Amino acid sequence: MFFAMLSVVFPYKKVVLCFLLPGHSHNIADRVIAWCRGATRKMNIYTPSLAVDEVNKVKSVHGVFLNHNDPSHPFYVGWGDLLDKYFKAPPACYTANYLFEIDQGVCTARKTVDTPDENAIVFEMVDPNSTDSIRKAVIKDLFDQAVSTIWEASVRNVQLPRHQTKELTEKKMKSLSAKYFSIPPQHLHYYPSVPDAVANAPVQSADQTDETTTTPSNPKSKRKPGRPRKQKNKLKPNQPSILQFFSPAKQ
Repeated sequence: MFFAMLSVVFPYKKVVLCFLLPGHSHNIADRVIAWCRGATRKMNIYTPSLAVDEVNKVKSVHGVFLNHNDPSHPFYVGWGDLLDKYFKAPPACYTANYLFEIDQGVCTARKTVDTPDENAIVFEMVDPNSTDSIRKAVIKDLFDQAVSTIWEASVRNVQLPRHQTKELTEKKMKSLSAKYFSIPPQHLHYYPSVPDAVANAPVQSADQTDETTTTPSNPKSKRKPGRPRKQKNKLKPNQPSILQFFSPAKQ
């Protein structure tokens, strides 16, 4: 219904959604996630901006941190009530198709891109005879009574409720603040309720850090993945075989 709203409210010729067939749609996404995980593996990342900087070093990846607490990047909720008021839900089993063309709230669903028109299904998500009135009503409900066209609208005029910030409990804050000592001072501004003892702690130089850091003399090798193998007991020299215990006694 959201894309049907886009086709009605915005001056698009057509809104097209194309989903890949099963077995293909997730491969690229999984691959990109693996690339990003590899780029940040064994790294100390203290803020989202640092994570974005490292992820953007991966070829063909462009990451952006959307902070809904930032007034310039608001995150609105309550879309479901607005869409249910003006648009109809798609029919059952519509997800069996992979190509959707939405024109003024009327959707044409096809199994594949080359599916002929006679095999496609068409369903209306809005009354075609009242498209203009619905467009005006949605714009007024979504923005403001003074906004009559989408060209006059702005993100600052959106009337939907903003996503509320989840407040951490006092117990959780106390648990987090106990770990702030390991965060470099230049990144403490991102974290709430930093204790004075941590904020005013003297900054260690690189030489002092190297002196206090010790490495084990015999570091254990990393265990190989898979089921652990049992160590076979080695036979002691000159140890009789079990068959000798059951052999006929010598006369």
